[in-house]
Amino acid sequence: MQHLSDLSSLGRQVAELRRQKGLTQRELGALAGLAQSTLARFETGQVSEFGSRKLLRLLELLGHGVSFVPLNTSFTLDDALREKQLEAERASKL
Repeated sequence: MQHLSDLSSLGRQVAELRRQKGLTQRELGALAGLAQSTLARFETGQVSEFGSRKLLRLLELLGHGVSFVPLNTSFTLDDALREKQLEAERASKL
């Protein structure tokens, strides 16, 4: 399973899946209700946002879905909560 960490890597993976299915951007875009240019910008990482409904529809058409997997990161939710608590304590001492 490939780990996708950002929107541009997600777009590249969608492009690869589309090519494996033998579809053009125009064909997949039409099936998903997207303009070919929108799909092209997504696949090439030229978008800063891409709606979840659009993404889920594309993945459904390509026979894939979304899974949640833990990241190998050293900064956890507990770390974020501790950091926020320390900031609040510092602010209250001012």
